[in-house]
Amino acid sequence: MRVTRCAARPLTRQQVRGRTGQQVRGRTGQQIRGRTGQQIRGKTRWLALGLSMLAALLLFPLLLSPSPASASTLPDCLARQHVCVTSDGRGLVSEGQQSQLEQQIGGDGIYLVAAPSGPAGYRGTMNQIISTLDRHPQFTVGFLDSGLKHFGAYSKGMLPSGGAAEAATRAVDQHRADQNVFAALTGFVTDVQDQAASGSGGAAAGTPSHALRNVAIGFSVVLALAVLGFFLIARPVRQRRQRELKEAKLAAQDDLIALSAGVTDHDADVAIRSSPEAAEEQAAALGAYERGTVALDAARRPRDMGAVSRAIAEGQYHLACAEALAAGQPRPDRRPSCFFDPRHGMSVSDVRWTPADGGPGRSVPACSACAHKVERGIEPDMRKVEADGGPVSYVNAGFAPAYWGGFGFGPGLFTGFLLGEALAPHAFSGGDYSSGDGDPGGGDYGGDFGGGDFGGGGFGGGDFGGGDF
Repeated sequence: MRVTRCAARPLTRQQVRGRTGQQVRGRTGQQIRGRTGQQIRGKTRWLALGLSMLAALLLFPLLLSPSPASASTLPDCLARQHVCVTSDGRGLVSEGQQSQLEQQIGGDGIYLVAAPSGPAGYRGTMNQIISTLDRHPQFTVGFLDSGLKHFGAYSKGMLPSGGAAEAATRAVDQHRADQNVFAALTGFVTDVQDQAASGSGGAAAGTPSHALRNVAIGFSVVLALAVLGFFLIARPVRQRRQRELKEAKLAAQDDLIALSAGVTDHDADVAIRSSPEAAEEQAAALGAYERGTVALDAARRPRDMGAVSRAIAEGQYHLACAEALAAGQPRPDRRPSCFFDPRHGMSVSDVRWTPADGGPGRSVPACSACAHKVERGIEPDMRKVEADGGPVSYVNAGFAPAYWGGFGFGPGLFTGFLLGEALAPHAFSGGDYSSGDGDPGGGDYGGDFGGGDFGGGGFGGGDFGGGDF
């Protein structure tokens, strides 16, 4: 079978140019359309961004401009804004004019109220406004009676005495003829700002010095209190802790000597040496003694002495176990040390004991010898230690809770005995919180507002200056 191969005919130049042109035009058209679409979409985004920024720039001043806030009462309004106009006063001050006055005042302590006077009259209404603003250390308020068209002013700590009243009088006199209330209010605000600025020159010179003086006085007081507290509180406390630590270490040395003597005596006991378990307890007692000496050397505060007494109590328990095992008895339960003298070792029972110096009776742990004395009505000898320069009962030593607690004595064991008076809470004396005459301070609000004279004028018995339009 013969296979015939067909050779592909070569393309002519026209066919090559035609195909190439179609490819070029197709690719170029797609690229142009793609790039043009991207450029159009990019320009659209930039145009939208520009319009958004332009709108923000146009709306930003409107957002910053204060708008009249609605408030149900005058105190609510004065707490939110500086210019308060009631519906009755809207005929004299429009909302737009109110916003302009707010912008003019800015953050200054100037307040304007346009409202009719209440039943108390102009002076009573002005006093109510002043009492509302009196929480501010400095302020100036102008009150326009919308019914009487009377305007007066008052200042506290912001202008010289009578300055607000004079400014109100000038504002009314300048615009009484043209009856331009808004111009009078803007002129009043400008006058008050000018007076406050001119008066702040001396105040600015004096304020830093006063502030520096106050800071220096405050620092001196704090420093004096710190030094006084160190010498009256911190230093005595530190000295007391050092003394208690020294006294506790002296007592611990006696307790360690007693434990060492017990270990030495039992070491020579043939019954203990012949019993492996008893000998093991004997070695454990010696190890507890060594731990107690290490803790004694490492103690730096009275509360660190608890580790010493716990080691001694553990050694006493191991000695009691060694004695019991040597006698063929089981190990005893762990108990506190003897209350009357912890050097006696671990207690064997609780006895009912009442202090000879008085106080309620209580069950205390006791060794066999002390328990026998109590049962026979004999007072056991209480352990004496050196404290405050002389021998005292160990329960009355200042380091008692920190050190003796390690022997198994709870804090309540001492209370009611010799420590009853020392641990009792102090009674606080004194009377009530009122002053000598029963008046807790303060007094009747009114009378002197602390701002001096209200100024000249003579409207309705008031002295706020200003006048009628």
